[in-house]
Amino acid sequence: MALSLALFSGTTIFSQNIETIKISGNAAGVSTRYIGAVEGNINFDIKDLQDLGINTYRIYGGMSRWEAEDDDGKYGWPEISQIKANPNIINWAHWDKIMTDPPQGSDYWWSGKPGIVWQGNARTIFNTLKQANIRPVVSIRNVDNNWNPSWALQLNPPRAKEDWNEWWEHVFATVYWLNVRNDYRVDDWEIHNEPDNRDQGWGGTRADYFELVKVAKDAIDFVYKNYLPDRTYRIHGPKTIGGSSWPASALQEIPNYFNTVNVHNYDADISNYTRKVRGWMNGTARAKSQLWVGEWGTYNISYGDLSLALNLIKNLIRGSQPGDNYIYGSHIFCLYDWGKPAGAEGLLGDGGKRRAGYYALRMGIRALQGGKATFFPITNSSELMAVATTDASKNVYLLAVNNGAKSYTVNADISALLKAGNGTVREFSSRRMDEVVGKLTLKGGNASFAVAGNSAILIKFDRQN
Repeated sequence: MALSLALFSGTTIFSQNIETIKISGNAAGVSTRYIGAVEGNINFDIKDLQDLGINTYRIYGGMSRWEAEDDDGKYGWPEISQIKANPNIINWAHWDKIMTDPPQGSDYWWSGKPGIVWQGNARTIFNTLKQANIRPVVSIRNVDNNWNPSWALQLNPPRAKEDWNEWWEHVFATVYWLNVRNDYRVDDWEIHNEPDNRDQGWGGTRADYFELVKVAKDAIDFVYKNYLPDRTYRIHGPKTIGGSSWPASALQEIPNYFNTVNVHNYDADISNYTRKVRGWMNGTARAKSQLWVGEWGTYNISYGDLSLALNLIKNLIRGSQPGDNYIYGSHIFCLYDWGKPAGAEGLLGDGGKRRAGYYALRMGIRALQGGKATFFPITNSSELMAVATTDASKNVYLLAVNNGAKSYTVNADISALLKAGNGTVREFSSRRMDEVVGKLTLKGGNASFAVAGNSAILIKFDRQN
């Protein structure tokens, strides 16, 4: 059944599959506050980020990107105590240049081929994010997934005093340059990336990683206490692969060295692992901390796949459920393609090509992002998932996803939230990519609409005062 044939309340809808949902007036909780994306190396265009509606952006930092050669050419120097006494002992000319005039004209020079990677510098990225009020989350690594830079392999993991000097200096310099020498408002820091996955470059054990986190925490803390005393920072850890047991150990052994729990989760249903991590958090110093999913989505299936795209919306709904399912912030992997040699496909491809997953994520963000009050009706069909939210103006968003082949007629009662108002209906399907397809008028807080097979519907009801 085509949605466009049956949009308006009171219209006769002929369907064998009828779903009635009733929204309670009591909020279950709030939706995910931050929904964003991991960067990609072929582009950076603020218009894409703003059109998508994301409010956070994850960036891979580290030595391979910003200190491909030892910044002062003398390994193990300066010592930590010397930097604490005088930060100007660091070769800031190196940092100013790499952040302003990177090799090959690209801040992604380390990850791709000239002519493929985006042309621009780190200053542009961070200043643009600041101006757009998009929250950056930066990963700091000694060695990346290509085991670069070669000079840093001797501190992978750090063992000697000289190794720790170099690691402490790099962390300090990154945070200090972005926030003290400049004011880019970068206050979220990840220590490495998937340290439990050797393919991502960490050469040490779990215990070695915990020591890496401790020393990084000291460097970050020193910057904020001495130069940014009024600012709050967050260290995200342990940044592990989906299904990993490392978070359980980190929460027991180093809970005071990070304050935001952040894991990766590429499961089709992210809620199972989310609940497991929440269980590990309970009873620790991080029991009430924010839980982020630093990578989710896919790295091996095309974002042009409609079924995958619909499932992105379902996972956004799952992450906005209360209790042990709740996710405070997330970054989908990845916004743009990672051009060769990495070869990962993003929501956006060459020439700004927007894949289905882009539009699905955008629809979910419209309804869920920003800590909106959430209301979860019970649906009788396993193929349907629905959620209602209200924004600060008390407008109501009703999002329904149907990943089955058959269509449904949904009779929705939102009278507990809103009795009168006009609704704008958006459809996501193989035919329409998050497009406005019609209007609805509430009658006594009730409306009926169709949800075609393999589609999603979002209705925003504007409150009439």
